[in-house]
Amino acid sequence: MNDYTLHGLAPNHVAEPASAEHLAELLRDAHARRLALVPWGGGTRQHVGRRPARYDLALSTRRLNQIVDYQPADRVITVEAGVTLGAVQAQLAHHGQWLPWDPAQPERATIGGLLASGAAGALRLSHGSPRDWTLGMRVALGDGRLVRSSRHQVKNSAGFDTHRVHIGALGTLGVITEATFRVAVLPERRQSLLAAFTNPHLPARAIDQLRDAPLQPLALVALNQRAEQRIAALHAFLRNQPAHVVVLARFAGASGIVQHQLREAVRRCVEIGARTVELHDEEDHVLWNELAGALAPHADGSLLLKARAPSNAFGAVAGLLERTARQCGWDAAQIGIAGVGLIYSRWAIAGARPEVVAATLAGLRAELAMLNGYAVVEEAPPALTDSLDVWGPPPEGIELVRSLQARWDPAGILNPGRYVV
Repeated sequence: MNDYTLHGLAPNHVAEPASAEHLAELLRDAHARRLALVPWGGGTRQHVGRRPARYDLALSTRRLNQIVDYQPADRVITVEAGVTLGAVQAQLAHHGQWLPWDPAQPERATIGGLLASGAAGALRLSHGSPRDWTLGMRVALGDGRLVRSSRHQVKNSAGFDTHRVHIGALGTLGVITEATFRVAVLPERRQSLLAAFTNPHLPARAIDQLRDAPLQPLALVALNQRAEQRIAALHAFLRNQPAHVVVLARFAGASGIVQHQLREAVRRCVEIGARTVELHDEEDHVLWNELAGALAPHADGSLLLKARAPSNAFGAVAGLLERTARQCGWDAAQIGIAGVGLIYSRWAIAGARPEVVAATLAGLRAELAMLNGYAVVEEAPPALTDSLDVWGPPPEGIELVRSLQARWDPAGILNPGRYVV
């Protein structure tokens, strides 16, 4: 049996419904009895959010693990929420298709859990977020109602697709039981370029060059030296010659197009002053899997922040995160997804006093706000779970989310206290 302990709390009961109807029935009962529940998928993203205020029932989707419908010709697939992303990708690959989504631990992570936690990865640059590929959902609301929403069916009075608000809401507005996606054609070839820089001022120029036409990278990531040292494959490719910053560019498409783009990318990076390594086939696959895994939970007492700002502030935000950590004597391992203004910074804060971490985070957020950015805590040591402001200032549109929560979960039983509302 799975361990359903969350932030040190264990449920009184565990339920594993085998159908959406049974799940909805359990929700109706929990609503009537005011039992607080936490939805569970593969458990890979349960570190996100605050500790639940109450936790009576763990509601697992592991038995909701069927592919409901797949139409390869239409490039549309419908799956139950407990199906893992790895299983979906394996089914799609038989027909030369894929879902362009690259979070950590795809063999364990479930579709419902990934959607509920808003997980994404480096593919955001070229393919957007999973929200852009989600056509519809079936959701069990907090009072046990089963509802469907799609781009062509249900919109609320404000005119938006209601299923979209469940993405990233940590199951506080409803429990996802089924999702429908459009899918993409699997690229014929994927190949990457590793560009290592000893001059800290050059990577920003390289990123601009790698995004300039005719280059169209599938993913573009920048890592500082601390992050590079944490990724074994990357360290090996650099042949123990550390760099201040490493830029990874991945290209995909027809073999000839990829080869041409890679040659041009190498030329541009070498002109700027980079040492380059071209990765092929299995090397490419291993590296990007390890890179995604670097954002999975670490039991090392570190703090993982996710910072976001306009893409033109990418360098400023990266510098601010490193500088803030360094002023406290903490190492910062950073992975930035260029072009979308997203940076993950893992701070080695083991032994730091909670009040120092909280004050440092507040100061960082104040400076990020001046760059039109924000930071949320993705993962924190257990000792800091209750003392940190995980979410920071409420985002725009929070009043709408609160009004939906009041209508869809009137008893407040869904993951109470986890989300920003």
